[in-house]
Amino acid sequence: MKILLSILLFLSVGTGSFAQDFILKNDDDVIRGTIKGTDYFSVLISANDEADVILPAKDVKNFFWNGDSYLSKGFANGRNFEYRFVKVIELGTVNLYAFGGGTLMPPTKDKKVRFRPSVGIGTGTGGFGGMGMGGGISIGGGRSAAPERLAGAPAVRYFIEKPGAGPLQEVPMKAITDEDKKASVKTILLQKIGDNESMKAKVENSVSFDSREVIELIKEYNSIKK
Repeated sequence: MKILLSILLFLSVGTGSFAQDFILKNDDDVIRGTIKGTDYFSVLISANDEADVILPAKDVKNFFWNGDSYLSKGFANGRNFEYRFVKVIELGTVNLYAFGGGTLMPPTKDKKVRFRPSVGIGTGTGGFGGMGMGGGISIGGGRSAAPERLAGAPAVRYFIEKPGAGPLQEVPMKAITDEDKKASVKTILLQKIGDNESMKAKVENSVSFDSREVIELIKEYNSIKK
């Protein structure tokens, strides 16, 4: 994970000087240009500020856009294994990601689209951690079709992982006024950062567990573990 963080920092600094976004593909090919949007299942970039290219998450390692890093992560969806983009919130001994929200693919009449995948996400019971994606989100059309505005965006969700200690796990911070949700977040945090006594005490004494507090707890834990 330290190697990945170093790569992200190097590429973001290097491309920042040219005011360009970039996409790092699985074959380590770097596409530079202007990223126009993402629906978290694919990303749209004006490659070298010329032709628009749509790349699905399965073909991408990461991309850097508007000062944020996005990684392609795999999730179980029933019997399938599907890739989605997640925005990096915190990287370290414990990683925190956000999925959903933000900007969708913008509408355009540009016909110079090199690749347009056909992807459909229904409202089944599969998806992240066995939960359905919902929302009827889809990207369709033939190779000659231009990008369109999607019908809806997935609501923002947070996922946590501690490399070497199990898969990604959703942190239910949306309905944080719900006492059961608070108890669930508390249990997850104790599992991930409770091996440090000071952090364990902070988690046990916390009462809100909103997104800001959870992010700060993870940042503090990672700073201790450096």
